[in-house]
Amino acid sequence: MFLFIVMNSGAERFNGLMAMLGVVAGIGAYATTGQFIPGIF
Repeated sequence: MFLFIVMNSGAERFNGLMAMLGVVAGIGAYATTGQFIPGIF
């Protein structure tokens, strides 16, 4: 895991990429299982 002490443009870009990855993973999980959180909902 990466720890950023100073919030700069690189940290903001990394955060945005991780957020987009999470959205894509969520859409993929919903598309394959039909559940928002597989195993819970």
